[in-house]
Amino acid sequence: MVRHSKNNTASGVFTYAERQMVDYGTKSRRLGRDSKLNYDSCYLCLSTARSPMVCTLGHLSCKECVLQSILEQKQSIEEEKMQYKEYLRKQDTKRRQQQKEEERKAIEDYGRREVGLTRKRKEIEGNEQSKARTLEDGSRALVVMAKKTPSGTSVVGKEKETTTESSFWLPTKAPSSEPAVEDPHKRSVRCWASSGQLKEGHLLKLKHLVPVSFRSVSKEKLCPSCDKAFGNSSKIDVLRPCGHAMCHRCVANFVMPSKKCFVCDKKVDTEKDVIRLHSEGTGFSGGGGQMVAERYDHALQA
Repeated sequence: MVRHSKNNTASGVFTYAERQMVDYGTKSRRLGRDSKLNYDSCYLCLSTARSPMVCTLGHLSCKECVLQSILEQKQSIEEEKMQYKEYLRKQDTKRRQQQKEEERKAIEDYGRREVGLTRKRKEIEGNEQSKARTLEDGSRALVVMAKKTPSGTSVVGKEKETTTESSFWLPTKAPSSEPAVEDPHKRSVRCWASSGQLKEGHLLKLKHLVPVSFRSVSKEKLCPSCDKAFGNSSKIDVLRPCGHAMCHRCVANFVMPSKKCFVCDKKVDTEKDVIRLHSEGTGFSGGGGQMVAERYDHALQA
C-alpha cells in the first residue's frame, strides 16, 4: 500500500524515513585519516611524544605524561584505601551497637516475662485461644494461632506493628540500603590506551616501560637500517634492551638472525625483547586499525 502523506500513522512499523528522524539504535560511521593519531603521538596528551616511552603492548606516550598518570592512579588508590578503612571502622562500630541493642532488648524482655507470670490465668488462656473466621465462600479456615511471646504480646499484634511501620511512602519509614564498597587493594595501575580492547586496560609498571629512540632526519623519523620513513601504515618494532625503533622487515632479516641490535650491538635474545609499536592505521582497509566506529542509543528516550 502506497503512503499518501507523511501524516499517515496507520502503519504498525517504522518506515526508513521515520527511523532516521527518531535517531536511535546502533549508529556506525566510517573513520578517516583525520580520526587517527599519528604513530609517534602520545595517547595521553594526543601530541607528538616528547621523550617517548612504550609499554609492553606497544602504546607510546610522553615520559612526563605516563609518570604523571602512574602517580595520579597511585594517589587515587591510596585515597580509596583510606576511605575503605574508614568504611570498615564504621561498619564495625555499627555492628557493635546492634549487638548492645540486642542485649538490652533481651534483658528487657526477660524482665517483662518475669513480671508477666503474675497475670491472671484467664487472660493468658484467652490470648492462647485459636481464632477462626468465615470466608466469603462459606468455608471455615484457621487464621492464626496467637501464641504467647516472651515480650507479653501476641504474634497478631507484632504482625500489625510491622505492617504499619513499613510505610514506603513516608521518608522516615522507607527502607535504607547502603552502597556496596569494593576493596581497593585489588586495584592496580593500568594503561588506559587499551581500554577499548580490554575492559579495564592492562597492567602498567614503571620497570616495564622502555624509552624509545627514533632516528630523526629533517622532521622525519627513519629506520636506521633501510632509511625508510615511518608512517601509520609501517610496522615498527622497538628493541627492549636498547630502545631503537626499526621496521619489522629489518628486524626479521638482520636483528633476529644475529641476536643483536643493528645500531648498538646489544643482545636481543628472544622475540619477547621486540615490542610492536601500536598504530591506529591510515583510515584505509590496507592500513590496518579500526575502520568503523559504532555507538548504540536507547530507543525513544525523552
